[in-house]
Amino acid sequence: MAERTVGLPADVDVGALGVALLEAAHGARIGVAVALIDPAGPRMLYVSDAVADIVGWPVEEILRGNPLRFVAPEGVAHVYERFAKRARGEFGQMSYELTVIRKDGVRAPIEVTASRADLEGRPTVVAFVTDVSARVTAEEERRRSDMRFQELVEIAPEPIGIIRDDHFVYCNPAYAAVLGYSSPQELYATPLAKLLPPEEAESRRQRERVIVEGGRVGPATYHARRVDGTIVIVEATSAPCVYEGKPCVLTMARDVTHKKMLEAQLIQADRLAAIGTMAAGVAHEINNPLAYVMLNLDWIQRKLSEGPHDAASIAALAEVLREAYRGTQRVAGIVRELRTFARAGDGESRGCVDLARVVESAIKIAGHEVRHRAKVTTNFEPAGPVLANESRLEQVVLNLLLNACHAMPESRAATNAVHIAVRAEPGDRAVLEVSDNGTGIPPEVLPRIFDPFFSTKPRGVGMGLGLSICHGIVSALGGQITVQSGAIEGTTFRVVLPTTEQRDDEPEVAPTSEPPSTRGQPRPRVLVVDDEVPIVNTMRELLGTSFEVTATTSARDALSAIRAAPFDVVLCDLMMPDKSGIEFYEELQRDHPALVKRVVFMTGGAFTARAAEFLASIDNRRVEKPFSLALIERLVREVATSP
Repeated sequence: MAERTVGLPADVDVGALGVALLEAAHGARIGVAVALIDPAGPRMLYVSDAVADIVGWPVEEILRGNPLRFVAPEGVAHVYERFAKRARGEFGQMSYELTVIRKDGVRAPIEVTASRADLEGRPTVVAFVTDVSARVTAEEERRRSDMRFQELVEIAPEPIGIIRDDHFVYCNPAYAAVLGYSSPQELYATPLAKLLPPEEAESRRQRERVIVEGGRVGPATYHARRVDGTIVIVEATSAPCVYEGKPCVLTMARDVTHKKMLEAQLIQADRLAAIGTMAAGVAHEINNPLAYVMLNLDWIQRKLSEGPHDAASIAALAEVLREAYRGTQRVAGIVRELRTFARAGDGESRGCVDLARVVESAIKIAGHEVRHRAKVTTNFEPAGPVLANESRLEQVVLNLLLNACHAMPESRAATNAVHIAVRAEPGDRAVLEVSDNGTGIPPEVLPRIFDPFFSTKPRGVGMGLGLSICHGIVSALGGQITVQSGAIEGTTFRVVLPTTEQRDDEPEVAPTSEPPSTRGQPRPRVLVVDDEVPIVNTMRELLGTSFEVTATTSARDALSAIRAAPFDVVLCDLMMPDKSGIEFYEELQRDHPALVKRVVFMTGGAFTARAAEFLASIDNRRVEKPFSLALIERLVREVATSP
């Protein structure tokens, strides 16, 4: 023990326990030093060999003179301060790090843990000294690695961010730029709920909870509002992480706005191509009812020109009129189904969709095309609604239906069969199956049927996008589309979609043919604006029995009429030459703002992007042509009596 207690005064007895502790510390390469607390400065009483190895000076030299001469200059004041506090009577354990300068000039970091003790009546400090060079080196390397990683994240071209409690706590400049912010710091103060539509904000919060709790979620697409008010579509992939000691969500995103626009254009092109394929059949479906409508009207005109009629003749005329009316309703239904299917620009709007209703609509649209190729049967079992865009889901059904029919030869029309089934499946899912009894898809072709631009049809017949687009639409809804095909059992396409508990608002009650009595009440003043002369004349005559009606084919004349007299309701066509319904509305908003909420728009279809955006931006009532007199009368009364 003598070698390891060099410098310890001979009259100091550390005892057997002290010797054992010194032995243990030496074995663990922990240095032990004992210093006398002296007002003039510390004076070393004992230094172990391990201390000498750690600080790089011989024991004899450490014991000789002021031991603080080995401490780096920046740490000397701190050590003197610690000894001064000990001299004033401070007790307790204290740990701190110092840098010492070894005899070879190398700087070495050490950790000192010291406690005050009385050694035979003399105040001393007992210190344990540890070499922390490896730890400090590792920490410095980690800091350098963190800095390099942060630099890479900062310059990354793709958005990367960390989210906690509905806020970004970190994001790189690319994320801020995508959202239109000049710096990440500006973005930190903005809640994510302000950047997203309400339904997407709630979905994102639910995803964050799942991720933080250790669950797994797939990529999500969000429509974020930039600082300038424009919308950017981002596709985000998220994972759990710990940042600043707290659980967070790491998100990596991509700006897919342009990609989504191209996808929408491809979907619309496929939709219009399908309509083009069915054009002859649609014309046939419309021409049939138009034929008997025209014949009935010719017959009515002749009968009316014959002069007075008896009761039987009047009854016959009424029946012919009813038949003509049913014919117009049939034409209107066909046009309505086509307009819903062909409508562009609403691919992102979603609502509760009944799969059976979508199938029925698709069968009506493709009726003539399908009727001469195969017999179509359906089986609808109860299934929950799916949250989807109806026209795009209808595009999926229509593509699958037409593919099934085109895959079977027309020569076998009598035995060709297509069966469409809708049913529920465990796990809150709805299933759609489209099956045919054709020859099936060859095994070598089956793996490629969902590839874009892959087609087995002759050149010039189709673009090979139909099934690829179906796959994209179904995947975007969180569903799956699969196919099973064989030479004997034919082909079955299976679409599985998640159902929703969300419910749309209740539909409006259908108008009755008998308007409510307004006897004794003032007649509302109605202004009708439409560039179609027959519509203006007819509405003037029909509405004139119950209302004070002014009708014009010019938006400019309508504005003049408004300046001359007040109106309770304005029925305005949306698409007009010279001055459109949009321009009429904007001028009305500027000069007669109180009348704006009393405008009801009549439209045969918002065929331009501007018209669609305009209708989506206002809360005014609107009706689609063709419409019934009872519906118009009810709307006029509701608007006229509204506050």
